[in-house]
Amino acid sequence: MDAELVVKRAGLLNFAQRNSLTLGLRALEGHLRQADAWLQGEEEHGILYQRSLNLAPKRRAAARAKIAAALARIAVLTERFDLPVAEDNLGATIAAQMSADWANLCDTRADKLRRYGEVDPRLAELLDADVDALAQLALSLAALQRDDPAP
Repeated sequence: MDAELVVKRAGLLNFAQRNSLTLGLRALEGHLRQADAWLQGEEEHGILYQRSLNLAPKRRAAARAKIAAALARIAVLTERFDLPVAEDNLGATIAAQMSADWANLCDTRADKLRRYGEVDPRLAELLDADVDALAQLALSLAALQRDDPAP
């Protein structure tokens, strides 16, 4: 009998152990794939931020080789222990992030900024309407994710 099959059938992991292994490997895989995308030159240029990776080509190639080896080992462990594949609903992720952003934006209104020191009386007029509009847009984006049933 194939040794891999014996491991699957032997039930070497209880539910909690299997869950812990699955979640740990799933998180590592996600981080490895994100790192690989960055190593391939994926950059982000936003309005208030930039993300780039400055790494010599030789080191970039070495890092990508290590990532490939790690992903291969994750594949072996997934097969060996018959770990379940999860499908992440990105709509739920967007909804959660936009809801958190709404709360954070509410805390940037002029009256809330008083906790960091005296606020210029003109600030509310120059800031609050735009912050409120952004907060409402974030909430409406979150709602769009929840209101659209899956096909």
